[in-house]
Amino acid sequence: MPNATATPKMTIAEIETLMDRGFPSWRDFSKIIALGDNDLTLEMPFRPDLVRSGGTISGPALMALADTAAYFLTLAQAGPVASAATANLDIAFLRRPKPAAIRAVATMLRLGRRLSVSRVDMFSGGDDLVAHATVTYALPPS
Repeated sequence: MPNATATPKMTIAEIETLMDRGFPSWRDFSKIIALGDNDLTLEMPFRPDLVRSGGTISGPALMALADTAAYFLTLAQAGPVASAATANLDIAFLRRPKPAAIRAVATMLRLGRRLSVSRVDMFSGGDDLVAHATVTYALPPS
């Protein structure tokens, strides 16, 4: 079973190239900021169309960010498994995010042969924790 704290199998540049080939509009939604041995930081730039009534970033935008961060971390840890698919996403909205860029920090909790499980914490306005998600990805058979 692969180790969740192993050196990543893909670099930021390799993840970006894979995404550019299969889903080029991903860059309109997010930017990979950092990649560590066990984590990945992704930023969703502020866009007015992500704001819902009440002046807060929408829940679906936060869910998409959590899913994307977990997917990119899964790619980094498992290698170029573009056909990995979301098996479960559980999110807790903790406070209203400011209408600003949102930073997501995904941490690998477990990477197995068939599943990867990540924790994703989302921050607005610096260190203001606004949401927490647990995301499971199903990996294709090798």
